[in-house]
Amino acid sequence: MNLIVQGLDLLLAEKQEAHRWADESYRYGGSEIAYTESDFGIPQIIALQGKIDGAMVLDEPESEVSA
Repeated sequence: MNLIVQGLDLLLAEKQEAHRWADESYRYGGSEIAYTESDFGIPQIIALQGKIDGAMVLDEPESEVSA
């Protein structure tokens, strides 16, 4: 599971960097197309990370409380 999480973190970082590059290119006239985060799948990656985090929390055994 950790490899999946790490892979998604790397993918998200790359997609965010690509979006920043495309946004700067558009702002400074290098591109005629304005891209959104959705064009790079960023919201979908974040949603998937949230689902995995939620599943990992549910899979963790509850800590025992000693009296």
